[in-house]
Amino acid sequence: MLFRKTLIHEMTWVAFGLFVVLLVIVMTSQVVRLLGEAAVGTLASSAVWAVMGFAAVRYFPILFSLMLFISILSVLTRLWKDHEMVVWFAAGRSIRSFIFPVLQMGLPVVALIAALSLFVSPWAQLKGREYRAASLKNEEVSQVSPGIFRESRGADRVYFIENFSGEGGQGENVFVQIRQDGKISTVLATHGGMFVDDAGDRWMWLKDATAYQAPVGSPQYDILTFKEGRVRVENPTQTVINPGTESMRSKELWVSDVPQHQAELAWRIALPIQAFLLMLAAIPLAFTNPRGGKGYHMVIAALLAFGYYNGINVMQAWIAVGKIPAAVGMWPLHGAVALLTIGLFWWRSRVRG
Repeated sequence: MLFRKTLIHEMTWVAFGLFVVLLVIVMTSQVVRLLGEAAVGTLASSAVWAVMGFAAVRYFPILFSLMLFISILSVLTRLWKDHEMVVWFAAGRSIRSFIFPVLQMGLPVVALIAALSLFVSPWAQLKGREYRAASLKNEEVSQVSPGIFRESRGADRVYFIENFSGEGGQGENVFVQIRQDGKISTVLATHGGMFVDDAGDRWMWLKDATAYQAPVGSPQYDILTFKEGRVRVENPTQTVINPGTESMRSKELWVSDVPQHQAELAWRIALPIQAFLLMLAAIPLAFTNPRGGKGYHMVIAALLAFGYYNGINVMQAWIAVGKIPAAVGMWPLHGAVALLTIGLFWWRSRVRG
């Protein structure tokens, strides 16, 4: 009882402090990214903090998994360095004796990761997308910067609106310049404005416009006049997994035959499995020679954790494009890590100090 209580108590406090640190790091990176989106008008400035909260929920399963792995690894490493492992082994304990206390501490967290990954995270992604869209509609003026030349992130589009009416949702005297396929297109319109489509791409609509197009450096121009038209402000972002897939409910993904949906479901299921296997693998990986003073085991542990997570992302992409059948999924990767964990336990059980 003393053995279990002492170990669980220390791992719990280390895990709590570690989660706070990881959460601060993730939230900071989210704030920087979302402020960048607000600066270019793809997100209403008033919605930054709310969208950040919804977006951060998707990272919670990964944060809890890292928290479990690192906290168990660090606590058991300290036991080795302080020679407490030798005392426990002398009292009749073995490395397998640490499995039960680790499971007592970690299984509730693994269950929480499963709930977050399969149910809470998709709901948060859906609400985040809805809130983002509603905030853009309610704050149309944030989509344009009247009287300022703006450049797209790809530096191939420049646009300008002389003035903008928030009530009317349109501006006057619009200028757009596009560089594409070795040609420069310049569009001048009497009226125009911006909107965001369902895919999240930004467009500028134009009325009563004239377009001038010519190869770079050529004095010959093609002139086109049109009553109405639209121009994409940013090139669409090519992603393997559609952002809308992340917000689908897990039961919808389960009955779907679309490879992208199957890949997303496999990714959600993989997160609690990854947390469980890494939690157990941390026990034998924590072994260190107190006399050696080297941290090679930490390097191996880091390579295993990040390699496992990157492998999940790679296999998700392969399932999405049809390289791996959905029936096979990520189970070969999970099986390989499980066999490696069993092998580590067998190897470390031969070491007593």
